[in-house]
Amino acid sequence: MKRSPIAIVTVVLLATSGCGMSLPLRHARVATLPAPPHATSLAEQIADARAHAAQAPGEAYWPWRAAALYAGADSIAAAESMARRALARDPEYVPALSLLSKLEYDTGRHDEAVQLLEAARARARASSRELEPELLAGLALHYQALGRADLARQALAAVPDDAHDLSGSAAAVIALRNGDAPAAELARAAAHDHPKSAACQNNYGVARLKVGDATGARKAFMKAIELDPARPGPYYNLAILEKYYALDDEAAAKWFARFRERSSDDPDGLAQTLGKPEPKGLAEGREP
Repeated sequence: MKRSPIAIVTVVLLATSGCGMSLPLRHARVATLPAPPHATSLAEQIADARAHAAQAPGEAYWPWRAAALYAGADSIAAAESMARRALARDPEYVPALSLLSKLEYDTGRHDEAVQLLEAARARARASSRELEPELLAGLALHYQALGRADLARQALAAVPDDAHDLSGSAAAVIALRNGDAPAAELARAAAHDHPKSAACQNNYGVARLKVGDATGARKAFMKAIELDPARPGPYYNLAILEKYYALDDEAAAKWFARFRERSSDDPDGLAQTLGKPEPKGLAEGREP
């Protein structure tokens, strides 16, 4: 019996420059940061950013830059510390708000992220403006993760008409998870608009699988892996495709093994279904 896949890679927001943000939304965007001529290694770039942060205590950019570099190196605690330092200097600094929201999403702290973004939203409204579209999209994703689809849709509804391209990927994820009628079209549009986004390609694959198009789904998942081999979601979704749609347990087991190299999560319980024991130390306390 066919089952709809559950493991949808969530699109999250990450600042890409000192003065703004953009989609497609990918994890490894810190490479786009301009490196000082004398800073050739990541460690040197981080040291340079921290030095500038100390020399310019009133600027939020430099601690954010250090935070983004730390995040790219998977030094999550240091990234969060520097992001909070940037916000202490400027609570309205959008790149730092976005990065901290992403870090909290990745660690499953959705309540904290909602508090962060709703506080920013309240300050914006006090100044007779709305929260930036990219932050509204992030807020929607956190609400969705908390099971509040109603608040997720409300957050997306606040995005102005001329900025919907910034929230299209988030809308696709939310629609897919809630079984909304326009989910497939939203996912297709997001993949078309952001062809180099592994998250969008993966979500499009999920949409195709939900309508029974295993061929189209496989193509999208493979494209997502090509774009970002480290992203675990496409491997898991390919395992689901092989198990429940292609009825090929051997292929499913191979994809699941590749997924397990990248993540300890297992929302559909494939380890048990495929007879694969939990990796030692991962049976409890799974990462979100």
